[in-house]
Amino acid sequence: MRYAIICVGLVLAGCNVSTFSKIEASRPIPLTNTQMAQIKATVTRDFFDPESAQFRGVQAVEVSLADGTQERRVCGEVNGKNRMGGYVGYSMFGGSLENGKFVKRDFFAPCRAW
Repeated sequence: MRYAIICVGLVLAGCNVSTFSKIEASRPIPLTNTQMAQIKATVTRDFFDPESAQFRGVQAVEVSLADGTQERRVCGEVNGKNRMGGYVGYSMFGGSLENGKFVKRDFFAPCRAW
């Protein structure tokens, strides 16, 4: 039990603090065609059939956090095919725009306040 608590503490200590900061405000920002293509390529990099991926609800927002920082976040859903050729269902993806480039995050923060 003690070992589990220490492990959880170490995992949380490595997380980005802004992930847990409250979103004070958010506003949508447009994505260029180049950014959208880069987002799709990054998200589907490990897919079995990346060309068949379906995207929905892709949005970019600039968020102002309670700690005073600002971030540009990207969220959306992607659906891909398995080896049998069937779609597996939509799953969420997210990341941030850093210097105009999309960086995928496995543990990502929401794009908007809940």
